[in-house]
Amino acid sequence: MNGTLFLNRNSGPKADADELIAAAGEAGLEVVEIVPDLDCAHEIRERVGRGVKLFIACGGDGTVHHVVQALVQSDAVLAVIPFGTYNHFARDLNIPLDWKQALEVALAGDTRQVDAARVNERFFINNVSLGLYPDLVEKREEHGRDYPRWKARLYAFYATIRKYRHVTLAVESDVLDEVIRTHVFMVSNNSYDLERVGAEAPRETLEAGRLSVYWLPHTSRLRLTRMVARYMTGRVRQIPGFRSFRTTHMRVRSQRPLLRVGIDGELFTLPTPFVLTIVPHGLNVRVPREGALGVGR
Repeated sequence: MNGTLFLNRNSGPKADADELIAAAGEAGLEVVEIVPDLDCAHEIRERVGRGVKLFIACGGDGTVHHVVQALVQSDAVLAVIPFGTYNHFARDLNIPLDWKQALEVALAGDTRQVDAARVNERFFINNVSLGLYPDLVEKREEHGRDYPRWKARLYAFYATIRKYRHVTLAVESDVLDEVIRTHVFMVSNNSYDLERVGAEAPRETLEAGRLSVYWLPHTSRLRLTRMVARYMTGRVRQIPGFRSFRTTHMRVRSQRPLLRVGIDGELFTLPTPFVLTIVPHGLNVRVPREGALGVGR
């Protein structure tokens, strides 16, 4: 067995999933389909104990999130076949969006070490978000995967702005020690290029060894809507009150014992306080060979 592929059928077209299963079998890969009660971390640790080294996450960022929990700070290797809607992590690694090309990278690409990050006992690859974002994710998914994504985004934005959630947080780090009140608070694994237009801002590197922290000031609904418009046009740094900093570790306290957070596009309820750290070069990933064609952007 050359490795194990974890497939999330809900992320991609059924026909592609069936073809992928056949191709994986021909390549000597074990295929494990992700179902609601599957403990990915347990399955991976059991296979690592048997000598398996390659684990392929086929799905979106949420699928990758669950697979990496047992891979960070190990000598096993993660590969990604992007089957999701956004595929931020795959794009940042320049993984081809075509599943056949991505499978080739998984089997024969180069191995590279990139940073991971951690919030309490959970690792993350993209970001942790508080405030409006968890509501946005919840509303976006209410109609299911078959609902047009642009309609889901518009509905989610409208419903979230109406709810107008904010959080009050005490942020402690080597850079900042301050109580903030905000609608949007995000901690990312390395820095986003906020000058890029749209909601899919890439990261220029996954190896800088820093958490990047961003937040917007508490404000009126109208001003918040204008802030979102500036973000979508690549002008987030022009928003009055927008703040950010970089660090390797931080602590976030709240008067609430539990907070709902978005982690890599998935929703979780975590106990406070949050302790967030970077894990430099903590994850082995399979990437296209240098000079190879068909990158993911």
